[in-house]
Amino acid sequence: MRRSLLLALLLGLLVLPASAQAAPRIVALTPFGANTLAKLGVRPVAVGQTLGGRERLSPKLKGVPVLTLSHPNGPNLEQLASLEPDVVLSSPTWAKGNESMGDLGIEVLIREPRLVRDSFSQTLAIGRLVGRAEAAKELVKSQKKRVAQARKGIESHPRVMVILGVGRTPFVFLPNSWGGDLVTKAGGELLTGGVESSSGFERISDEVVVAENPDVIIAVPHAEEDDIPSLAEYLRTNPAWAGTNAVENNRIYISVDNSLLQAGTDVTHTIRKVRRSYLDNWPG
Repeated sequence: MRRSLLLALLLGLLVLPASAQAAPRIVALTPFGANTLAKLGVRPVAVGQTLGGRERLSPKLKGVPVLTLSHPNGPNLEQLASLEPDVVLSSPTWAKGNESMGDLGIEVLIREPRLVRDSFSQTLAIGRLVGRAEAAKELVKSQKKRVAQARKGIESHPRVMVILGVGRTPFVFLPNSWGGDLVTKAGGELLTGGVESSSGFERISDEVVVAENPDVIIAVPHAEEDDIPSLAEYLRTNPAWAGTNAVENNRIYISVDNSLLQAGTDVTHTIRKVRRSYLDNWPG
């Protein structure tokens, strides 16, 4: 009898439910992965740096080490290995580094949504990974509700071009980019100049911008941090866009907080900001 009871206890310890299992040691290289973990009550061992600093990272991540990321490899491999992670949540941006991390025996998972709807499935996947599946389902339910609320009352649909300024070279955000999808969700009619790309971005000329004649231009400067202010000023006053409705009506806006360029959990906040600050279609 005593032996049977001991055996039952041992088996019970071996078959713990997912929610009771210890979460793996995770490094989250993206704001989406890091903040999703924080919302699920899991503290990563490190997070990747974000453009513009820590503004998009949850306060719950205060004190978590921040890894410097360098194109095209991502984090320093020696620094990463010293953290002894089981899993790295990464993105296609660090494709070359992802392969090198895998060579170190670290499991690398791409958990970076490209579209708003992808953020829900990726949240569920992260929840399963860390044994918080039910919490992830509740989080997604709440997120969907808040996104629907942020999209209520859209009556005007201005014609919008979202321009990524890589130096002085313009790239247009496409519908299959994070920023392009967010602007569409906010009620903008996204203009692309007829180009397509699986990357979500494509180089265009200033002449195409003028030919599309957007009502609104949202420019996202992409450069070294010290060069952002001068690039932002160039995009705001670019003489090559003269004659467009956006210029004539003083509706060129600059986005420097990274919320349109890189996925995050701040979807509702960003949609509201786009509506209020750029598209002017927020009720009241």
